[in-house]
Amino acid sequence: MLAVVESSTEITGPQREVISIYDDHFATPLSRPEYFIDVYRCVEVDVGECYSGQFGYPVPKTTEEIEIVVPDITNKDRDSSSKKKFYKYVVYNHTSCTCGTFTYRESTLYKNITNNEVSEADYKANCTKNPVNLIRVCNVCDSAQPRYKLHPNHFDAVVAFKYLAYQQCLPGCVVVKNETSNKQTSLMSGRSVSVPRTSDILCKAYDGAKTQGKNRPQKLKSSSSEAPVGNSSDQEPNYEILVYIASGKVILAAVLLSLVLFTILIMDFTLCRRKKGFLYALISCKSNDADNFCQRCSERNIRNEITV
Repeated sequence: MLAVVESSTEITGPQREVISIYDDHFATPLSRPEYFIDVYRCVEVDVGECYSGQFGYPVPKTTEEIEIVVPDITNKDRDSSSKKKFYKYVVYNHTSCTCGTFTYRESTLYKNITNNEVSEADYKANCTKNPVNLIRVCNVCDSAQPRYKLHPNHFDAVVAFKYLAYQQCLPGCVVVKNETSNKQTSLMSGRSVSVPRTSDILCKAYDGAKTQGKNRPQKLKSSSSEAPVGNSSDQEPNYEILVYIASGKVILAAVLLSLVLFTILIMDFTLCRRKKGFLYALISCKSNDADNFCQRCSERNIRNEITV
C-alpha cells in the first residue's frame, strides 16, 4: 500500500508514475520476471519554493521504502550448489517534495544494495508482501501508463521543466496509436527550446493476432460498432489462407494427381478395347445379364407352347 502523499499550495506533491523495479527504463533482466509497480515521484516543485539556478531540482522531502522479492526464473544464476536463487529490490516512494540538488535527486528512486540475494525462506516469507505487479492486472493494457523523464538540457532548464511527462504502454501490451508533439520549455538563459515527445495514446492486450512487432504503433479501423485494431495484415486473414492454399506445392500435387487419374483412364480404355479392361468387364456383365434374361424368356415361351 502506497503512503498518502502530501500536497499544498506551496509545494506541488509527488506525481504517480509506473516504473520497473529494476531500473528507470522499463527494462527487465533476462533472469528476472517482468515487474512493474505504481510509485510517486517528485517531478514538480512550485517555482517560488525552489531557488533560481541550475542546482534546483524537485527532490523528495520524505520517502518510504517498497521491498520486492523475486526468483531467478531461468536458473542461469545458479552456482555449483545448484540452488535456485532469489533477490530483493528496494524502490523509494516519494511522499512529499522539496527543492534540492541534482546529486541528491538522482539517488532517490532505486536503493543501491551491495548484495541483493536472499534465501528461499526469506522469499517465501515476504513474497506475499510484494506490491501489485501491474503486468498481471487484466486491464492494464486498456490505457497508457504515466511516465517522466529528465529534460535533455535539464542542467539549464528552469525547475518547472526539469521533468517532461509522457505516456507509455506497458511492455507486453500492443501500441495501437501514439503521437509525437513538441513541448516548449524554458532555459535559465531565457531561451525557449522545443523538445519532441512521443506518447502512446491507445494500447491493447496482445491477443495472438499477427502484428508488426511488440509495442509497435498500428492504425485503427473506424467502425460504427466495435472497431478491430491492428495493421492491414490483421484485417485480411482470409487472403493469406487463399495464398497458402494456392501455393506452388499444392498446385503441383494437384497437377500430378490429375495426370495419374487421366493416365489410368486412358490405359483402362485401351484394355477395354482389347476385352481386358475394367470398363469392358462392366459392359460385358450388363450385356450377359441382358442375354441371359432374353434366353430365359425364350425358354419360358417354348414351354408354354408345348403345354398348349
